[in-house]
Amino acid sequence: MAAFRYVWDCFLHNCRRKFIPSVTIDEQLVPFRGRCKLRQFMPSKPAKYGIKIFWMCDTRVPYAIDGIVYTGRQPGEEVQRNLGENVVQELCSGIRQTGRNITMDSFFTSVPLAEKLLEKNLTIVGTLRQNKLDIPPIMKPSKSREIHSSEFGFNGNMTMVSYVQKKGKAVALLSTVHDDKAVDDSSQKKKPEVILYYNKTKGRVHTMDQMVSNYSCKRRTLRWPMVLWYNMLDVATLNAYTNFTAQHSDYMGGVNNARWLFIKELGKELVMPHGGHAQTPKAYY
Repeated sequence: MAAFRYVWDCFLHNCRRKFIPSVTIDEQLVPFRGRCKLRQFMPSKPAKYGIKIFWMCDTRVPYAIDGIVYTGRQPGEEVQRNLGENVVQELCSGIRQTGRNITMDSFFTSVPLAEKLLEKNLTIVGTLRQNKLDIPPIMKPSKSREIHSSEFGFNGNMTMVSYVQKKGKAVALLSTVHDDKAVDDSSQKKKPEVILYYNKTKGRVHTMDQMVSNYSCKRRTLRWPMVLWYNMLDVATLNAYTNFTAQHSDYMGGVNNARWLFIKELGKELVMPHGGHAQTPKAYY
């Protein structure tokens, strides 16, 4: 990352200054098939090949607060253990002792991580992989369990819940926010409050990824620093739009392409100071 590290750190420094978040952590795969030691293969993603970035985003709005470009194992280093746990602790280093919650998926969530974050006055809500040894046998998937039923477990400040969404299948979640067996009785599915909270606060990284792909400045290139540069510009533009509309809630009220108009105006204001007096704004569209 040496070719891009300085610009990346300056960008993240500005992102952290603007929002005081309740956060969610997830990954983004920036599509790239050129030669690059950072390139990752993720078959579950549409692009499959690219540069992986772990993002921390606000749970209320699509705003990227902090990010880590995954560079893989460095020469001479041993195989990294507990990658998800290390990523979360690094991303959350700036919000320790703030009492905030972090929502994450099963790649990151674990009981040891929850214990370490509680010591730093941070809570988590996240899904658990079924192969985790911390999940009791009674919470494992079983055909004998009824559909839409829940099993709860409590240990100190931690709550674990296993919910049967389909016959023979169950999803397990860990929370250090919830401490009861609250269930949504108004719905036929009777989902636990832990799952409802997770669904409400989890998807902002995916929302950010989708929005930056809708309006993007990306161009075809075989240079990986340029791939990160284009993606950084897209995220910065989205952050600018989110920050602006948070302060001006009546901006472009009722207009479907408000964000596109904002991007055009932003581009115009950025380039006009560097243009000649004889040029008109139309030259920059």
